[in-house]
Amino acid sequence: MVGCTFGQPHIRRKIVADAIRHWYYVNAARNILGLPQSIGGEGKPPYPDATRGMDPNHEHPPLAKLMIAFSMLLIGNNGYGFRLPSVVFGTLSILVLYLLLKRVSGDKLLSLIATFLFSFDNLVFVHSRIATLDIFVLFFMILGFYWYFGKNMILSGVAFALSTLCKIGGLYGILVIAIYHLGKAFLVKKDDNESLMHKFGDLERLIITYGISFIALLFVMDRFWVGYSSPIEHLTFILNYTRALVAQSPTGIQSQPWQWLLNQIQIPYLKVDVNKMVDSSVVGSYTSVHFNGAMNPLMIYLTLPSVLYAGYLFFSRRDDLSLFTVAWFAGTYLPFIPMALLWNRIMYLFYFLNTIPSVCMAIASMALDQKPPKIVMGLYLIAVVVMFVVMFPFKAVP
Repeated sequence: MVGCTFGQPHIRRKIVADAIRHWYYVNAARNILGLPQSIGGEGKPPYPDATRGMDPNHEHPPLAKLMIAFSMLLIGNNGYGFRLPSVVFGTLSILVLYLLLKRVSGDKLLSLIATFLFSFDNLVFVHSRIATLDIFVLFFMILGFYWYFGKNMILSGVAFALSTLCKIGGLYGILVIAIYHLGKAFLVKKDDNESLMHKFGDLERLIITYGISFIALLFVMDRFWVGYSSPIEHLTFILNYTRALVAQSPTGIQSQPWQWLLNQIQIPYLKVDVNKMVDSSVVGSYTSVHFNGAMNPLMIYLTLPSVLYAGYLFFSRRDDLSLFTVAWFAGTYLPFIPMALLWNRIMYLFYFLNTIPSVCMAIASMALDQKPPKIVMGLYLIAVVVMFVVMFPFKAVP
């Protein structure tokens, strides 16, 4: 309990749930900088045997933690220092997503609506304020898509490598491109001026660049900040660690992929209840802070109909945007279903973060294709903002 008094009546703050995962990554960054780690609930730091100056969090590649450490070196070992990178990359994700959608669709209104929805999703907002790895992965993934549609396969491959160097889930960006590329090659009418071999040549250049840059950069970071002599050694550890993440049934904040579409098993990253005290008696209470891992309900509940509608639009129009929307959803979400059904993989709702932009694209496409009255569209967008405010992590003090 953290006791604080603020005049009469007394007010006492109590942290009632703290599953904030950035404790591990912040302490990894502290250890990289040679700073003392913070002590957890059991009276121990998360990495008691870590070598000073090295990244002790070996289950993930080191890039995002190195960026957090660099920010802490510049700003300080405080909330601003370790949260600022997430704020920066979360904000840049909004800009790059808009530019990506405008490049793919050529429709400014659709791009604006989809980006607006992305900006007011609560899971995106929360992960853009805490020191976890996922927003870094998503930013570089979106950047890789942007350069891919700009026909710059070299930069695209490097961006996907940076995404994977933040967290191994960046691989799903390559899967999205592969699905889109194959769909473009075999399901869309062939362009007489562009041979099938040329299309696959672009994909080959991207994948080769991705592989070379990923291995080369991982080699350098492992040697300087992790302690592995080769990338293969580190990747083997990650693979074995991932294989061990199994459970017969989800417990606590663990969840199944199909539950994400219903916004179930939300994650209470941090909740602070404030009790009003008079003469040592509780006379009332309210929640002052609630960082909750959950999507905006007015968007997540439209996922299935909007993605199915995107599939319908593709088969009726054969356009790039609807194909890309379906490929993004399929590449970043569907792999988790066999993982859950066949291997009992432990998963969490925030794994859906990389899929959220495709949901925003699908909703915007479906809405504009139906040509609703402007007032209907406006009311929906207002309702999205209202729900975002309701779920906002910093609550108004009564």
